Amino acid sequence: MLRNLVAKLSRWSTPVLVLLGVALIAIIALLGSGWYYSDALKDGALEPDREPPKLDLKVLAVDEDSMTLGVTPLTKSDGDWTQNGTFGLEWEDGYGQVGAILEIDDRHVVRQFIHLGEEPEAGARARLDSFAFPGDPFESFGIPFQEVTFSSPIGDFPAWLVDTSSDTWVIFVHGKGADRREALRILPTVMDLGLTTLVITYRNDPEAPAGADGSYRYGQTEWEDLQAAADYAIGHGAETLVLVGYSMGGAIVTSFLYRSSLADRVAGVILDSPMLNFGATVDLAASERGLPDILTAVGKAIFALRFDVDWGDLDYLERADELTAPVLLFHGDADKRVPVKTSDALAQARPDIVTYVRIAGAGHVRSWNADPAGYAAAVRSFLERVIP
Repeated sequence: MLRNLVAKLSRWSTPVLVLLGVALIAIIALLGSGWYYSDALKDGALEPDREPPKLDLKVLAVDEDSMTLGVTPLTKSDGDWTQNGTFGLEWEDGYGQVGAILEIDDRHVVRQFIHLGEEPEAGARARLDSFAFPGDPFESFGIPFQEVTFSSPIGDFPAWLVDTSSDTWVIFVHGKGADRREALRILPTVMDLGLTTLVITYRNDPEAPAGADGSYRYGQTEWEDLQAAADYAIGHGAETLVLVGYSMGGAIVTSFLYRSSLADRVAGVILDSPMLNFGATVDLAASERGLPDILTAVGKAIFALRFDVDWGDLDYLERADELTAPVLLFHGDADKRVPVKTSDALAQARPDIVTYVRIAGAGHVRSWNADPAGYAAAVRSFLERVIP
């Protein structure tokens, strides 16, 4: 009997060892791929991108009220050039605007052209700009402003101040890799209501101090810079605050609302494509790249261990029941960077305070571009309702 048992084990030992070997190789491969993916996440999500925007289109023709733009090897097939709406047009030494698409195929687009000064010559390289306006408040609209600084725990930060002597201050927080120009799209609406405006920078912006590790932290550290800006506003006469956050700026605003002793000064919040759950944002990016779920999960786990990321702390939806200020929420249902389902979840969790404007066909932070007049009307109505 013992001899028979030994014989059976001998017959099974080779297949078992082979299976164990294959499993071990698969585990090692998965861990290696996860490590590689965690590096990619670090580069794409934590590291500030200092590269200037690429002029990815070519001006083919300019008429009195239209422009023809052609694709180049740098052009993305689903870029802003394919989307209806209002966008800035930037070329090497000038800036204009384009509007509705008049004609399009996979090689070129004809759009309405809005002159803001000079026009580009045929052959010039250009790009579409979702911020839609150039420079600063004065260059874009003739609105006088001051360049001021406020101090946070890690240093001094520049900001634009448009002072109307109102005791309600609107503080704008731009998104990851963006800049203060992101506020320009609705600045005239805010100014029409006579509100003082502070358009801030935060850590790791090119013109601001770097954070301790030089990495974006999606509101976990940046909220302190917003706190410093709020302190500045209150020290200069603000009684009431309205916070505006775009994309990662929405995460910073939401983190502030949970953490700051000044949250009770906030009368209203405007969020545009807010990054309310960093983990869900990473999942969307992985899905867009066609990565298997198991690889995404392993990569996220390794990423969390290597770079001190707590996915739970970066899920701001978990604490939505703590929010008290009214929220005006914009999100496009064609957003491929921040999942619209996270804004859907916030609106469903807090219908008592959230006014939700879900824009069909709009991409990431492109709700204004898709419908400037409708966006401005929603902002005006919201501010008139929440401002004391």
